[in-house]
Amino acid sequence: MSNITRREFIRQSMLLTAGMVLVSCEDEDQGGEGTYESPGMLLGNQLTKNVVIVGAGMAGLVAGYELVRAGHDVTILEARERVGGRVFTLRAPFSDGHYADAGAARIPPDHDMTLGYADHFGLKLDPFYPDSSYYVNLSGDERTLVSASDYINDPPWEGYHVNRQDFLKIRGGTDILPHAFADYLAEQIHLGAPVESIEQNSNGVVVRISDGTELNADRVLCTVPLTVLNRIQFNPQLSPEKLEASSGGYYYFNITRVFMQFVNRFWESEVLNGWGNTDWPEEIWHPTWGRQGPRGVLLSYLKFNRADEIDLLSEGDRIEHVLSRWETVFPGVQEHYEDGTSHSWALEEWSGGAVSWPSSEQEAALGAHIGAAEGRVHFAGEHASDYHGWMQGALVSGLRAAVEIHESDSYII
Repeated sequence: MSNITRREFIRQSMLLTAGMVLVSCEDEDQGGEGTYESPGMLLGNQLTKNVVIVGAGMAGLVAGYELVRAGHDVTILEARERVGGRVFTLRAPFSDGHYADAGAARIPPDHDMTLGYADHFGLKLDPFYPDSSYYVNLSGDERTLVSASDYINDPPWEGYHVNRQDFLKIRGGTDILPHAFADYLAEQIHLGAPVESIEQNSNGVVVRISDGTELNADRVLCTVPLTVLNRIQFNPQLSPEKLEASSGGYYYFNITRVFMQFVNRFWESEVLNGWGNTDWPEEIWHPTWGRQGPRGVLLSYLKFNRADEIDLLSEGDRIEHVLSRWETVFPGVQEHYEDGTSHSWALEEWSGGAVSWPSSEQEAALGAHIGAAEGRVHFAGEHASDYHGWMQGALVSGLRAAVEIHESDSYII
């Protein structure tokens, strides 16, 4: 089978997985450990390269995974003390096995690479939205109940014409996916290792970490968000387009989520499922809606200006603000509150924002330059894709950069 045909076959297979029961990769014909096919498997034997990847988010992890499987020597440097980037599942301070995603959570049915790697690692998928009981909608002082059938068959936001009933989630929390990559890459990943400079010379690339460590590489892949890219010193300097994008010329918007655990799911007395919307505006999620036991966790999903506004409050005041507003949504909510937390992507040191969201003018002027390689340094991330704000974008761009590195010669391209 030719390379093109094989790739297309794998891609079409991934599309067919949407909505189907996924099969563990252990059931595949593996042909030996680490050799079974994956959605982004690199094809052909190439000269082994020493590759340093900056960032252990989804783009860096998928690139590292496929490059290691293709025989390259890879080192992944992550500034945080965890992997996953903006895929981050909170399990504390919740009880009874409840959890909630601070970042990526829902998977559209046409995101073939996301579904494909979930399948590849044998992860279980569940419907994201419940299909029973009532959703709440609050507009002004008017509270209405919406049947599950009506709610999930409307597009979740303007311009994305996929029914809510087709969205999926990873059972147990979205961070199980980056951790699956990280388990394979345990020897390659170095946490708490922020990169300070990347210097190209006639022999390759020198990467310097904040503790003074220097690493020499044939190729470097930089996957950090544009909002923190200017914290790395590049020599030679980056292109004018990348400099403009990383200096605020390529917009990001903020997302903040406020999470609250309740001693019981009191909303069920009204046959509510704990989901809904308000015109503040916000989305209300009940992430572990199928879990057994009395407790429940609800979250307020805020973005754009509303996220910025609530970020000005202390964590305790954020929770109190949401609980106070929700008295109209879920009467008696404050009486049942038990514990809570919040997470702001704009305030996180190594994110500086949640989602790349350029204007049409910014995309036209800068979009093609953001993911372009510069010498031996390659770039990836959701900002360097057509899927802004989705795991799919990080995966697609990470794989695109991995192919560039895998197929490149030793000289500068």
